[in-house]
Amino acid sequence: MHPLEEEWVALDLETTGLSPEDDEIIEIAAIKFRGAETLDTLHSLVNPIRELGAFIRRYTGISQEEVDAAPPFSRVAGRLESFVGGLPVVGHNVDFDLAFLAAKGLRFAGPRADTLELAYVLKPSWEYSLEKVAGALGVSHDSPHRALGDAEVTRQVFNLLVEEAGRLDEYSLAEMQRLGSRSSWVLAYLLRRLETHRMLEGRPSPPATDTERRAQASVTGIDVASLRERLQRSRALIPNQVPQPVEVGQIKAMLSRGGPVSHAMAGYEERAEQAAMAEAVARTINDGGRLIVEAGTGVGKSMAYLLPAALYALKNNVRVVVSTNTINLQEQLLSKDVPAVAEALRGVDNVPVEDFRFSLLKGRNNYLCLKRWSSLRSSESVSSDEARMLSKLLVWMQTTGTGDRSELNLSGGGWTPWDRVSAQGASDCNGVSGVCFLRHARDKAAAAHVVIVNHALLVTDILTGGAAIPEHDVLIVDEAQHLEGVATDHMGFQIGQAGLEDHLDLLAGERGLLNRAVLALRGSSAAQTRRDSLDEAAQRNIAALPPLREGVAKLFGVLQRLLPAASGAQSRFGQELRVTSSTRGQPAWSEAEIAWEDADAALAELDSATSDLLTSLDGLEDAGVLDYEALLMETIGLRERTREIRSRLREAVPHPEENGIYWLSRSPRSGDLEVNKAPVHVGDLLEKLVYSQRRAVVLTSATLSTREGFGHIIERTGFADAEELRLGSPFDYPKAALLCVPNDMPEPSAWDYQAAVEQAVMDAALAAGGATMALFTSHASLQSTSRALKGSLEAQGFEVLAQGVDGTPHQLVRRFVENPKSVLLGTASFWEGVDLAGDALKVLLVARLPFSVPTDPVFSARSELYERAFDEYAVPQAILRLRQGFGRLIRTNRDRGVAVILDKRAVSRRYGRSFLDSLPPATRMTPALYELPGEIRRWLGTQ
Repeated sequence: MHPLEEEWVALDLETTGLSPEDDEIIEIAAIKFRGAETLDTLHSLVNPIRELGAFIRRYTGISQEEVDAAPPFSRVAGRLESFVGGLPVVGHNVDFDLAFLAAKGLRFAGPRADTLELAYVLKPSWEYSLEKVAGALGVSHDSPHRALGDAEVTRQVFNLLVEEAGRLDEYSLAEMQRLGSRSSWVLAYLLRRLETHRMLEGRPSPPATDTERRAQASVTGIDVASLRERLQRSRALIPNQVPQPVEVGQIKAMLSRGGPVSHAMAGYEERAEQAAMAEAVARTINDGGRLIVEAGTGVGKSMAYLLPAALYALKNNVRVVVSTNTINLQEQLLSKDVPAVAEALRGVDNVPVEDFRFSLLKGRNNYLCLKRWSSLRSSESVSSDEARMLSKLLVWMQTTGTGDRSELNLSGGGWTPWDRVSAQGASDCNGVSGVCFLRHARDKAAAAHVVIVNHALLVTDILTGGAAIPEHDVLIVDEAQHLEGVATDHMGFQIGQAGLEDHLDLLAGERGLLNRAVLALRGSSAAQTRRDSLDEAAQRNIAALPPLREGVAKLFGVLQRLLPAASGAQSRFGQELRVTSSTRGQPAWSEAEIAWEDADAALAELDSATSDLLTSLDGLEDAGVLDYEALLMETIGLRERTREIRSRLREAVPHPEENGIYWLSRSPRSGDLEVNKAPVHVGDLLEKLVYSQRRAVVLTSATLSTREGFGHIIERTGFADAEELRLGSPFDYPKAALLCVPNDMPEPSAWDYQAAVEQAVMDAALAAGGATMALFTSHASLQSTSRALKGSLEAQGFEVLAQGVDGTPHQLVRRFVENPKSVLLGTASFWEGVDLAGDALKVLLVARLPFSVPTDPVFSARSELYERAFDEYAVPQAILRLRQGFGRLIRTNRDRGVAVILDKRAVSRRYGRSFLDSLPPATRMTPALYELPGEIRRWLGTQ
């Protein structure tokens, strides 16, 4: 019987919160149905015997009076239990609803299914809220967040998705059913019914599936031939023997009013600043050398560097690499700016624009490894999370031409074990039947004139000797203020005890390498002596693990005891202790070195044992060992990881490098201790491995300078001997922005400072009618402000959105834009990269000047390099962050807004002028706090 010919029950609950233990059910709905036919309905409000919060009342539309008059759950439970009986239950994130019922003692005996899981698998890139799924399927949803409306929409969505699942080809459906049968996946019952129906129906194979493809699909689970057809190789670039320079005058003409760029971009406006930057970039590319250029918001710097870069690459058939920090800018370049450049170049004579090719290249972790996917799907058992992801990828691989995870929405479906199938954990191989997504991406980049990468890949490329990015002699680094931070992260390391345990589990866990290797060999045609050899190697690895676990536990235990010496020093990473020469001179550190010796000996034994395993596997490719290449590749990867861990622990404990900063940290969430390292200075390495290796290098951003110029960023990144260009914004800041620094604001160290911040944010939000964002440097201050504002503002119809409390940054920005009557409280990630143009943001408040935490190990160590560390290091860093935060306010020449700095030091301390003078020339005021709402209303015209 087809699943839609069975009786099902669509279930939905509304609750006071997300915790089954702490929150209560306030509404229940269940719809009994068979396909499109509704058989019966149950619906009831439930008295939670508590007061509803303002958010829940607004979110659901359920009033306190309604639930007060409703029966308690105990009087509804029997009716619901009888209604459902043993029928299969379906819901959207059904385990959430069933967990609340189970907490009340009500459990159903029948199977279950989940429309969220179905959509997650069948629609790899969709958003997975019930409203989004319903809208995409054309199902109207008139009463969201009410149990009966949600249950009815779930019923309709379920029918449509089950029909779509039934149209999957026979191999995909059979593979999903097989994965479901090997796990406790919520879709296992539904998939089994669909597969049984298909077999009973006797449907033939899809006509396009030939014999070769069926054979490959039965072994690998994927249609390799179809993938190969989609991953066509591009022809490589052959540079001109005699380079042709870019005509600077031509660039200026293209950017003029009525020029080719104006025809390629809707609403284009000629800007003198953009033309000046483009000319400087063109000269740098022509002549070689270095250029650092700051282009204020609205200049259009992307077009200013892309146009000369693309023209030069096309004329000479060479490659230019553009590196960015954020995904947002990468997507803007790829989907908007580069295509606009290509269109503009069509208006230029003697430019072969039809040959223009551009590409986005990412790090290994972004690409699916078919070998690792095939290896995981062939495991004897898989977890529910693995079954879900493997099935999603199976559907996605029928259409993807890149294997890039950015095409997927991996959120909304529980934990995602992407790392188990990404190319990050795979050494170079031939893929599956010659198909490899990573190699395809690199081949495509090698054939492109403009290649877009991120800073992380740029640094990885220099650390791997140029293996990650194709050869290029022109490099443009956008968002260059982040280059030092990214280089710091990638040139250092972090080792935690939990990560070490995970590494050992990959080797000898239930589905670890050793078990899979032994099982694979037993099912092969290998000689008994080879099987015995592998068994011995596996046993040696297993024998190496207990002393290693003991040694690691002892080492980290000793290091744990050192942390109290940090005197409670806290950062956003939890408790930290910088390991200095003084630390290493303590008796406790000698104990750590002794413990390291035992751990190092155990790691050496594991390395040797894993090498034996490799020797045992060598030469068995023709012995019928299932996924031989994947096993070999994973063994090499695990051995290299063991060697890397051993090398890093050796460096961190007994043999630190002179250019290294070392510290211990304890995560505030897990309590896990981690050993960390960062370089003291990355500028010398960037100079040696990046700048000096390219003929022309451009560093650019909207925020690179302080009042004193580019000195700070040049010193930190090592970008010496560069031409400098500072271009202001074309926006009329005196008319667009008002900057207020309240003159009676308490000092940040004062007892009444936090209360003043909370009152100022509330007053600003009420004065502006919403569209207000406050930026914090402290999570504690943010959370205190959130608690203080929520009750009062939500009672007046405002929505308060706090980072770390009310959702992910992406979710918060979306909700902030969708609801003009909202207040957004953010920390680090909201100081930049958030584009809130127009009326989305009217008031921006900065709680305090964004100085680094003095006890941060990296900041502390680098400060020691300066004679006047505060003036020469702390202040310039904080100025750049403040400029980035201020840049959120005015995004277009039509924006108008108010910025408020709630830190009196901006006017009371000698260094305050450096902060204010580094900001764009907004109209400035120093009102009293009580005057602030009136000034906001007058400026915004909301009097």
